[in-house]
Formats: sequence, C-alpha cells, structure tokens
Amino acid sequence: MFDLSLILDAFSLEIFFLLLTGVVIGIIGGALPGISSTTTAALMATFALTMGYREAVMFMAATQVGSTYGGSIAATVLNIPGTPASAATALEAYPMAQRGDAQKALSLNVCSSFVGNTIGALLLLIVFPLTLTLVMYFGSWEMFWFSVFGLIICADLSRGDIKKGLFSACLGLMVSFVGADPIYGAAGSRFTFGLRSLRDGIGLIPAMVGLYGLSEVFTTLTTGEVRSMRVNKSKLFVFGEVWKYKYTALKVAITGFIIGAIPGVGANIASWVGYNQAYSASKNKEQFGHGAVEGLIGSETSNNACVPGTYAPLLALGIPGDGVTAVVLGVLTVKGVQTGVLFAQNNPDFIYVLVLALLFAGIVFLLVGTFLCRPILKVLTAPLPIIMATVVALCTMGAFSNSTKTSDIVIMFVFGVIGLLMNKGGVPIAPMVLGIVVGRDLVDSNFRRAILAGDGSLTPFFTRPVCIILILLLIIVCGKDIFKPIMKLFSSKKEEKTK
Repeated sequence: MFDLSLILDAFSLEIFFLLLTGVVIGIIGGALPGISSTTTAALMATFALTMGYREAVMFMAATQVGSTYGGSIAATVLNIPGTPASAATALEAYPMAQRGDAQKALSLNVCSSFVGNTIGALLLLIVFPLTLTLVMYFGSWEMFWFSVFGLIICADLSRGDIKKGLFSACLGLMVSFVGADPIYGAAGSRFTFGLRSLRDGIGLIPAMVGLYGLSEVFTTLTTGEVRSMRVNKSKLFVFGEVWKYKYTALKVAITGFIIGAIPGVGANIASWVGYNQAYSASKNKEQFGHGAVEGLIGSETSNNACVPGTYAPLLALGIPGDGVTAVVLGVLTVKGVQTGVLFAQNNPDFIYVLVLALLFAGIVFLLVGTFLCRPILKVLTAPLPIIMATVVALCTMGAFSNSTKTSDIVIMFVFGVIGLLMNKGGVPIAPMVLGIVVGRDLVDSNFRRAILAGDGSLTPFFTRPVCIILILLLIIVCGKDIFKPIMKLFSSKKEEKTK
C-alpha cells in the first residue's frame, strides 16, 4: 500500500538539508577535474554509513545527480570534462564559451540536466518493471556489442572523420589493456614493459586530464595567444531554448534512462548515444562541433536521465547499474540491507521516496547551478596566463588525487603531449578517452567472459537477438560514412549526364 507518511518524511527539513548537501558536494566533485562521480560517491560513503538506509540512498542519489551535472562546468569553462560523461558536452560547450556564450552554455547545461533528471525519475516510477525485463536480455555478448556501439558512435561524431575517430578509439583501447588482466589479475600483467608504475594500468583520470586539460595549455603556449575570453550576457534560465528541441530532449532522455538500466554501461555511453540522436535529428548538422545547442541538449539530457535508470537494476535485482550504485550497494550491504526481489516486496513505498528525492535534488541543482553561472564566469575574464596556470594546478591535483602516485603526474604530462599532437593532426580526443573508459572493464572483460560462457564459441555474438540488433545498427552507422562518397560520385555523374 502507498504510505503518505513516507512522502511527508521525504520533504522534512532534515531531508531537505541532506539533499542540498549531497547536491552541492556532488557539483563540486563533478566540476573538479580528476574527481569523478564514483570517486565523489566513494568519499561520501563514510557519511552515508552513519544514516538510516533510506536516508543513505537518498543522500547518495543526490550526490550522483549533482556530480553528473557538475562535470559539465569544467567541460564548458576549461574544456576539461569534470567526469567522463561530460566529454560529449565539451565538444559543443567549449566552442560556445570561446565565442563569448559561456553563460548561455552553462545555462543550457543546467536546464538540460534538470529536464533529463526529471524525465528519468518519472520513467523510473512508471516503467520500473519493464526496465527489469529489458535488463534480463543483456549478457556479456550484448554488453560487448553495446560498448563497441558506443565507441563507433563517438568516433563517428567527434569531428566528422570516422577514420580518424576510429584510430583514436583504437588508441584508447590499447591504453586500457595496459596493466593487470581483468580476469586473472596481477598474474596476467600486460604491456607493462617491466615498469612497476604500470602494473595497475594507466589511470583514466591522469590520462583524461592530460588529453583535455594539459593539451589545451600546450596548444595555447604553442600558438602564443594571450587574450582572455569575452563573456556575453545571457538569460539565467533558458528553458525556451530547450523547449525548441523538446522532442529531441524527450527522445534522448528515454534512451539515457534505458541505458542506465543496463548494468555496467552508465552515463559515459549514454551521453554519446544522446549526442548521436541529437545529431541525427538536427537540420543543422554543420553546426555540430562548433557550439550546437542541440548537441549540448542531447548530451546533458541523456547523461542525467541515465542516473535514475541506474537504480532500477540495483533495487529490483541487487545489480548496480554503474560505479556509483555499486558504492550504494556496498553501503546497503554494510548496513545489512539485502537488495533484490525481497527488498522490492518488503519496501514497496521506497521507489516513491527515491523518485521524490531525485526530483527534489533536480530542483536544488537547477537553482544552485543557475545562480552560480555568473560567479563561475568571472574565471574567464582573468588574464589567460593566470587561467592556464590554474588549469595546470587543477590537472596536477586531479592526476595525483586519483591514487596519490607521482607516476600519475608523469602519465598526465605524457598524455598532454599526445593530446597536443592529436589536436595538431586533427585527430579527435573524445574517442580515445571513451576507449580507455570502456576498454578494460566492458569490451575486454565482457568479450572474454562471453567466450568462457560459450565454451570458446563466437556464434552467440552473432545469433542472440539483441546482438543482431546492435550489429545492424553498427552496419548502418559505419555504412553511411563508407557509402556516402560513392553516392555523391554517382549523383554527380548522373547530373553530368543530364546536362
């Protein structure tokens, strides 16, 4: 039965401050380069253990919502995705900031994030049982193809040249394979060249802040530009802009929620799939990569709608949807709460409490994020050498805080040089970052688990229903780029004949 008292408790003054604290901490953690959503959640787990299990989940959900949005701040102002889920956002937000529309970009980020979170929370309430049925169709075979699908989309969209995009994605996959084997552990170390510092692999955070942040500093130093960015005034609330693309926002929000319900995928891929949907639906594709409003809406709406989706498999099956919900599961386990079918049966009202917490957290980060826009933009009016020095300091702090190893600072510097060379050669960075994200834990692990589960057979990769659908989508995405030049040549010859 529906218990109204739980709803009243969710709006108590104590819960309000709990959610406010979680959102603010999440925004700060997401905005700081090197502090991912999972890291923020792990740091907050200690505090969550002092609460009741309901309050703990609400607090962690608010932190996750805040950090997912917070990653877009650094992506906009510094071209450093605060979290990997903001990589697609940086493609459009940073060019907007460079032309003086940073305030508009930040406002679009927070409004799109609010819309995505709201739609995702409502979908969690409405289609909760359906998403659980969907999850049951995803095994290691499907997870492998889904990860590859995300990589191909990222490669195709980054800068329009799929060959360079695929090259970048392959580099990322190669980097992700360095270190301990994901199945056999340290006994199966790969590509370490005898270096102790590489036994644990190349960390995502040092590589990401090097590729995005430090490479930007190196690019500025090599070009000799010393002008600070101009900042044009804009509205604080830009829901009108989002409303123009309401159907795109709704579509990418639904997709993001579904991706969130698939264990292990998360907002990193959701943002790229949402960005791809926005690109496909756009009538102004030439604007993408140069500050397209639709691209921003697609990325931010999708990755924030993904957050509520990650709680569907956690509550019903006891399977975390992403890294943050894995931390939440750990908190619940320590507190003696067993998730799964019995949890859903014994706590039928908890889904309503969680949805209300997510909705309320969305309102909080909408207000906090909106009114922080102008203070944040003060950064852009500072002289560029000061900005670059700050970026170097933040990059170094982010790389070192990942595992407190000085070798990570060296890795950051190396990847900063690689990022500079990639920028000079017109090779997109985003596919490489996504390749590092999904390579070891999704592509490699799921491929090998699938091989073991299938007794060495590759047949299930091509015969399972969801696999077939994903393969067909991959053929469509790759095929249009391969056959587009042929079709153009054919049409031009046809026009010559008619003349």
